[in-house]
Amino acid sequence: MRYSRKHRARRDPELAAEVTAFGELLAGYSFQPGTAGTPPEAVADWARALDAYEAAGRALRRDGREDVLRHLDHGMYAMGCLESRLTGGPLPMRLPLCFFDPRHGPSTAEVPWTPPDGTTRRVPVCAADKVRLREGSLPIASGHPARRQTAPAPSLALRDRADWGKLAVPGAIAAFLGYALALFAVGEAGWGIVSLAAGHVPLGLALLSGMALFSSASTLWALIHRGHLTEAAFDRSEKTSSEHKHVHVVTDVSGRRYEHVRKVSGPTVKPLPYRRVWYVPGRKDGGEVLGAWAVLGLPAAVLVALPIFTVSAAATLYLIPGRLFIALLR
Repeated sequence: MRYSRKHRARRDPELAAEVTAFGELLAGYSFQPGTAGTPPEAVADWARALDAYEAAGRALRRDGREDVLRHLDHGMYAMGCLESRLTGGPLPMRLPLCFFDPRHGPSTAEVPWTPPDGTTRRVPVCAADKVRLREGSLPIASGHPARRQTAPAPSLALRDRADWGKLAVPGAIAAFLGYALALFAVGEAGWGIVSLAAGHVPLGLALLSGMALFSSASTLWALIHRGHLTEAAFDRSEKTSSEHKHVHVVTDVSGRRYEHVRKVSGPTVKPLPYRRVWYVPGRKDGGEVLGAWAVLGLPAAVLVALPIFTVSAAATLYLIPGRLFIALLR
């Protein structure tokens, strides 16, 4: 059952109130991104705060309490940066929420921690969890399943143990053979031979163009609804035996880096210190950086893939299973 936001608010009124309060803060904040002389960094901070509010609302609708708190934390930090830039003060210190449960509040230290069947790494923790880990106790119970001590995994069912990648090709061949035999059985020997010899061509085109269409359309949709222009700073040059690249980087409020790679004609090409790119939050593990021409390239990719998908899918349906249905209806 799909619950509305109203139902979610009833189930967690305190969390819903925090999201609403942050939205009211944004609505009442006297900042105009289009004002002359506004620093581009301040506009980027404002965009990150708006993105965090939208992400918190989506997380609230799917009962993602931890995600809501983290998005609100990102949004409040972005607002703190915005206020500092407008007043000329220093940027606020970034204190991530407790790794084990964001409900514990901001972290106070980084400590080594070893997850079950994992390697040791340093994680930000609250003061209480810092003491417990130092004393050899488990962190305070968290609602995050990946951070709880778990019992040994039960034996997997057959469908989970099967290597479906290795079974895909034999399964497809068996399906084509079975369909061809069915056509032979109903007197459509010619179409049975065609399906064996060339049936995979329109099907393959339909699958490839369908994946390209879905990827381009979903990226374009995300770009329209959540993307915003920002500046990527030059990070490094890369050289291989056949090509040269300039790598520019966008860093979000959580410290994640997203790279934009651009091929250049040779090592003598001087890299730009900054490059205008599109940053799309919520894509590919946190965000995605697209080139400035993506607003033209993505619609073009959709327009190219759509007719190919339509024609190849129609041809596939006519051949498989259309010919068999036509023969049975005679």
